[in-house]
Amino acid sequence: MAPVVLPAPRPTADIDDDQELVLEELTREQVLEWRNRAAADHQLVFDHIDRYGELSAQRLFTRAFVAQVQRLASLGHLDLGYTTWSQA
Repeated sequence: MAPVVLPAPRPTADIDDDQELVLEELTREQVLEWRNRAAADHQLVFDHIDRYGELSAQRLFTRAFVAQVQRLASLGHLDLGYTTWSQA
């Protein structure tokens, strides 16, 4: 299996934005940084899927997290699944 190549995480000042990293060479801290950024901005997961595929996203962010993000996206931002007090 060929190594998966990722762009460098943005918050790291020492790495150029155009430089790419190999998934297997990421440190634990870099993986946690990717996961924290994805938890704050789910679009990062979709961008990663578009560029590298769903399997790569599942390996980086965890299969369960990718599935949860996709499930929540299909619900829409305002679909909370319950009625408000005024409608009850």
